Amino acid sequence: MTNDFSAWNAWVTDNQTLIRITLILVATVIARFVLRVAGSRIIGQVVSGVKRAADVTEARQIRNTVHAQARIVQRTRTLGAVLGSLTNWVLGIVATIMIMGELGFEVTAIIASAGIIGAGLALGAQDIVRDILNGVFMVFEDQIGVGDKVDLGEAVGTVEEVTIRVTKIRDAKGTLWFVRNGQIQRVASKSQPKK
Repeated sequence: MTNDFSAWNAWVTDNQTLIRITLILVATVIARFVLRVAGSRIIGQVVSGVKRAADVTEARQIRNTVHAQARIVQRTRTLGAVLGSLTNWVLGIVATIMIMGELGFEVTAIIASAGIIGAGLALGAQDIVRDILNGVFMVFEDQIGVGDKVDLGEAVGTVEEVTIRVTKIRDAKGTLWFVRNGQIQRVASKSQPKK
């Protein structure tokens, strides 16, 4: 029995880095799951609250009642999708930095280098930065939401998904258009109410 414990203790001592990396990965997966479930529940509660207020059973029926309530549902779902995307990126970056630290890399040097590389990439990847910023403003200003009927120029149809970088539009023929948010110069929404 003592021999087994000594062997186990020696294995744990020899593989501490591997164990810590595994724990980081497991914690990241658990955090992602918990945040996804929490976000889904919050979105579900907002949607069911609006459905109760409109006295309907399905979110589709809200359109036929009060347009403002339908916009709340669409905006909530869109924000949920954007925040889910952002959560994945943040958790991935944090986990990567922690794993690199466990592997013996100098994390402060990596972060400093990432800052310098980030500045260089920001100059070279202005389109990506423009996509992200435009996507965030479109969602927060309620310019576009999931389920909206829109005209973005070449892409005309129903919004299926708005991510932090791309908006997906399904046209009348069934084609799914991926429109980079930074390329959207105008949005003609057929779903916005008259004020």
